[in-house]
Order: sequence, then C-alpha cells, then structure tokens
Amino acid sequence: MEIVASLFGGLGLFFTGVKLIGRNLQHMVGRRFRALVARATGNPLTAALAGTALGVLTQSTNAATFIVINLISAGALTVRRAMPLVAWANLGTSVLVILAVVDLRLAVLYLLGVTGLCHYFDLDSSARWRHLVGALLGLGILFLGLQLMKGGAAPLRELAMVQSALRFAASSEALLVLIGAAVAMVAQSSATVSVLAVTMASAGLFGEEATILLVLGASLGSGATTWLMAGNLEGTPRQLAVFQALFKAVGVAILLPLFLIESHQGVPLLRHAIDGHVPDLAHRAAAVYLLCQLVPALVLAPVYGPLARLFDRLLPASRVEVLSRPAFLYDQALVDAESALPLVEREQERLIRHLPDYLDSVRAEPPAAQPVPPDELHAATGSVARVIDSFLTELLDAPLSRGALERGVLVKTRQEIVVSLNDSVHELVRTIAAAPPEVRAQPLTGNLVESLHALLLTLAEAAAHPEAESIDLLIHLTADRAELMERIRRTLLRSETPPPYPVQQALFAMTILFERHVWLIRRYALLLRPEGGEETG
Repeated sequence: MEIVASLFGGLGLFFTGVKLIGRNLQHMVGRRFRALVARATGNPLTAALAGTALGVLTQSTNAATFIVINLISAGALTVRRAMPLVAWANLGTSVLVILAVVDLRLAVLYLLGVTGLCHYFDLDSSARWRHLVGALLGLGILFLGLQLMKGGAAPLRELAMVQSALRFAASSEALLVLIGAAVAMVAQSSATVSVLAVTMASAGLFGEEATILLVLGASLGSGATTWLMAGNLEGTPRQLAVFQALFKAVGVAILLPLFLIESHQGVPLLRHAIDGHVPDLAHRAAAVYLLCQLVPALVLAPVYGPLARLFDRLLPASRVEVLSRPAFLYDQALVDAESALPLVEREQERLIRHLPDYLDSVRAEPPAAQPVPPDELHAATGSVARVIDSFLTELLDAPLSRGALERGVLVKTRQEIVVSLNDSVHELVRTIAAAPPEVRAQPLTGNLVESLHALLLTLAEAAAHPEAESIDLLIHLTADRAELMERIRRTLLRSETPPPYPVQQALFAMTILFERHVWLIRRYALLLRPEGGEETG
C-alpha cells in the first residue's frame, strides 16, 4: 500500500503542478507580450523564437493555440503567420520533459522554501508577483511529485505481477504505441505522458525501446485528440487545430518508421544517433520527445503558405468569425495615438451598421440572405466591442493633446452607448423569440420592430456621415416617446378583449425596451453634434 500511496500521491502532485504552472504563466502572457509575438512573425527566425517562448510560458499547445487564435481574431495575425507560432510552441513545451531528467531534488526544496516565504510575506496577493509565485509553486510541486513517483516506482520492479504486465506490453510494439496514445488522449497532453514515461524509465520500469515507443505514441495520441476536437470547431480555430494534428502526425510518421527500420533491420538510424550523443535512458527518451517537436517544425516550415491557402479553401472562416474580427484596429496603431482615434470611430460605425441585423430574424419580411442568428451576432459584436474598449483604454493612457483627449473621451462615451444598444437590441429579439406565438401576430410587435429598424438604419447613416441634416433628423425622430408608450400600455389593459397575461407581459417588456432604444439613439445623436451633445431649442 505504501508503494501505491507514493505513486498516487506523486501523480496528484504532478498534475496539480502542471495546472498551477499553466494557469499562472498564461496570466503572465499579457497584451504587450502578445503584441511582441505578433510583430515577431514577420521573420522566420524571430517567429520560431516567439513560438518557442510562447510554448515555454504556457506549457500547453492548446493554450498557445488559443492565444494565437485571439491574435487572429484581433486582426494582428493571419493564419499563415500564425502557423510557425503554433509549430514552435510545441518545442517550448518540451522544457518540462527535459527538466524531468535533471536531478533537481535540492533545487526543488529551495524552490518550495522560496515560494513559502513569498506566501508568508503576502507576495501572492500582489497583482505584480502573484502569478510568478504561483508558477514557481507549481514547478516545485510538480517536481516533488516526480520524486515521489520515482521513489515509489523503484520497488515495483521486484513484483511478479508488474514484471508480467511489462513483459506483455513490451511483447508488441503496436501495443506500446497504443498505450502511449491512449494515455495522452486521456491526459490531453503528450508532454505530460512523456514526463511520466521518462520518470518510469528512470525507475527502471521501462527499457529504452519501450520508452521511445510510449513517447511516440503519446505524440500520436495528442494529435488524435486535437483532430477530434477540430470536429466541433469551424473557421480559423479549426484550421489551427487541424494544423496541430498534422504537425503531430508528421513527426510520428517520420520518426516511428526510422525507429522500426533500425529495430528490425539493424540499420543505424534514430537510436544510433541518439545513443552516440546522449548518456542515459532518461535523457534519450527526452531527446526523442524533443525530436518529435523539432522535426515536423523544420519539415513543415517551407509549406506554411500552401497549407494556409489550402485551409482557407477547405475550412473557410464563418460569417460570425469574420464579424468578430476588428476591421480597422491593430496594436501597431497605438504608436501614434492621435491618428488611431479615427480607426476607433470607424470600428464603432461598423458595430452600429450591424445593429439592424438583429431584427432580421423577427421582421415580418426578412431579407433574402439568411440572417445571422442573434446570439451568434451578439457574441461576435461583443468580441469586437471588448477589443475597442481595451484599445481605447490604452489610447487614453498615452500622452495626448488636449483636443485629442477630449475627442477620445467623447469616443469612449459613444462606445458605452453602442455597447448598451447592442445588448438592448439583442434582449428585445430574445424577448420576442421567447414570447408566446401570439406576440408575433400582434400588430404592435410588427410596428415596434419596423420602427426600431428604421431608427437604427438612420443612426447608422448619421454615424457614417455626421452631417447636420442627418443628425437633426435623427434627433427629431427620437423625441420623447414615453407618453406614446404609456398610452399604448393603457390601451392594452383597457381593451374589451385584452390579450392573455403572458402576451401582455411580453408586449409591456417590448415597449419598455423600445423606449430605452429611443433614448440611447437620441443620446448618441446628440454626441454627434459639434457642440458635444448639448440640446438646442
């Protein structure tokens, strides 16, 4: 039982450490680092270094891919320039595997002592240091878990049952590859499985051949997991997931045949090259994992362009994905803050142009083209709105002239109104969709929807061309409608045959939302005036 407890406890510490490292390092990959990564993709060498650094910091190809997808969504990268980042991030994740073969017993104890002191002095509560402290604690816990597993695994060699199981697994090369693949699919990480395989090899449970096959199988299982996940994705996320699966498959497709040919034919290839330069079994297994990441990165480098074009043709971006990408904003624009303000205004205009699209799904006569589902449209425009908010925050923190600062504050106020309008129109559409079917048949519903559609089209025209005539027209159309809405509500209650209560509830909610839309549109129209929102008689 002591052996089982050591292995189980060590495994628990290992997985806890992996989670702590990944979670805290991802928080350390801030906007500036992402901007640096995006700029580095212009050169193959710097792209490789940036991708490797991304893998080292995240220790997860899934997390690295997610960050790259965010950069693409923000318009900072294309799929073609993202591919080397994803490819070389795999190499960065090999750091854990390499460290697993180093004797770090004393270093781990010192590391845990340092992190304990950091917690005692409340550095873990500091916004500046807490993620670094968390990552160091995770590293210490991870290697402490590995030491426990090594100590617990050594006595297993003497057990007859374990020897029989190992002989059975070693009797079939295919079985070892499948075991490595299966465990990687469960753990969703080839690095994690490879670290465990190296640890078991250090304890004498596996020989060189078995360990190498397990590592290759883990890489294959990681690629299979990514391929399966790609089935639920579309557009750019699916392209990068398929690329990651292809990356893993290429590495195994090259290295596994070399290993098998050498093993069966005696031709000096992979193992001969590794054995001649690497001293012991654990280091050799780590070298195989490193080659699984390095070889496909080098092989695929010349074909990034053709692959990107092929993916664009076979796995095109969806309408929602295109909508969720900023069309005008990019990080480099922040270098000249004052010239970036017009870009924010153009991005706002783009958001406003999509506001009438929400109503296409509830209008009596929808457009000829299939409308984007309201929830998907809201997610996409909300993503752009968050990019605008973040961009504006950095913009207003930069040194600006007085005129530019006033304009920036005005743009930020307009942005708040656009976000409120975006949420309110979405809420109106959801209210209509969730209401009883009789609500759609009510003349009031059609009138409110068509009136709001006309107001939003007028708002889009005024935002794109803020001329005095169009602004005044919008202000006139959005005069106070509270009395009219109240009269409509009283009519609903006092009619001889009032609609059922659920229908009344839905209609009341719609009139309140309509009032809110009119008020928000009027506020935006007033802010389009040169005098900055003052209402004239």
